Amino acid sequence: MSARNLILVRGLIGLLVVWGLVFATVRVAGWKKPTLERLAAYQENNPLSEIDDVERRREVIARTAEMLNGMEAGEVARLNDPEGADPRRDFFREMTSDEQLFFLEKRVGRAFQQMMQSFNEMERAERKRIVDRALRRMEENGGPGPGGRGPDRGRLEEADPEIAEKIAEAGLRAYYADASAETKIDLAPLLEAMQGAMSEMGGRPR
Repeated sequence: MSARNLILVRGLIGLLVVWGLVFATVRVAGWKKPTLERLAAYQENNPLSEIDDVERRREVIARTAEMLNGMEAGEVARLNDPEGADPRRDFFREMTSDEQLFFLEKRVGRAFQQMMQSFNEMERAERKRIVDRALRRMEENGGPGPGGRGPDRGRLEEADPEIAEKIAEAGLRAYYADASAETKIDLAPLLEAMQGAMSEMGGRPR
């Protein structure tokens, strides 16, 4: 084989090796991608009701939030299917109030506590404007849902038609403390929208 052909063969082999590694990496990443089934299996293997150690409980809660954050939009939509089982519900009910706040902080972002505090320090009228704007953002970003309001907004307002007034009146922390476990789970999209609304209106948490 000539030197030129040898170089070409080696180059082709090297290219095949690179593509093989890329393919393998993509396949492995796909296998590890969080899905509803993997989330349900993880929670079944790590039930909070059987874990007493505080740090271990936080590890499981943080991993659950991480899996939810890593899901494709279609997978998250399956969680909201009224005909399906939502593994978040029973899991959330097993948490203490502090753990629920920790979970939402992991789901919504590190600025969660600061956003709560900044919101609670605002006047009622400003709170109401932010909640209304956040609900509109949810409606615009959520697509069709109950009453044409988007699935996330529709679910919240069906559970509590006066949610905007109550949050504006009591403050986010007080409303959250009194909300049911189901409502707390569904509050995550609203909190995300509120962060965006506060940023737009100059109320970014400091």
